[in-house]
Amino acid sequence: MVSIQRSLDGHSFSIPALSDIPAGYDPVQVEVLLPHTMLIPAELFDEEHATELLAANGMPLTADECAVCCGREEEYAAAISSEALRLVKEKLGDRARFTTPLLRTPRNAVGTVWMCRRAELLYIKVYDAGALQLAEVVPAGSDADLAYFFERLNGCFPLTGFELRIAGDSPKAARRLLGKRFKQA
Repeated sequence: MVSIQRSLDGHSFSIPALSDIPAGYDPVQVEVLLPHTMLIPAELFDEEHATELLAANGMPLTADECAVCCGREEEYAAAISSEALRLVKEKLGDRARFTTPLLRTPRNAVGTVWMCRRAELLYIKVYDAGALQLAEVVPAGSDADLAYFFERLNGCFPLTGFELRIAGDSPKAARRLLGKRFKQA
C-alpha cells in the first residue's frame, strides 16, 4: 500500500516510495490521506460529477488539483494534486486502486463512533442503530483540536451512549484523552 499525504510543500508519498514498487500485474492500493475527501451515497455517485460534488460540499478544487474516485459500496471522491495523480498513473497505470480511511467499516457498528487519526487528519464515522450518520475528515494536528471536535460532536450525538473505536496513529493516547466521554473505548 502507498499513501498520498499533503505536506507543506505539496504532496508526498509514504514508504515504500512510489519508485520502489516493483513492476507487475497485481493491484496496488493507494491510500489518499487528504482533507478534501468525502463519501458519496452509491445512488448519487457519478464519477463525471465528482468535481461538482466536492465543490458543493465546500471543497472546491484549486487550479493544480483534480478529483480521484473509488468505486465501492460507499463511493468517495477526493481532491488530489494533478501532479501526484500523474506520478501514480505513470508508475502504476491501471493497477492503482484508490482508497481512504473513510471506507473502513467497523464490525457490528451499533451505537459506535469510529475514528482514525492519520497524517494530522481525523477520519470519523458515527453509526447509530447500525446506520451511518456521519462521515467526516477534519484537520486535527493537536490533542486540543481532537478534544474540541469531540466536544462539538457531543452536541450532536450523546457520546456517553456510544462505543468509541480508535485506529490510526497513537490510539492509546487518543483513548486516554477521549475515553471518559464514551460508555466504552
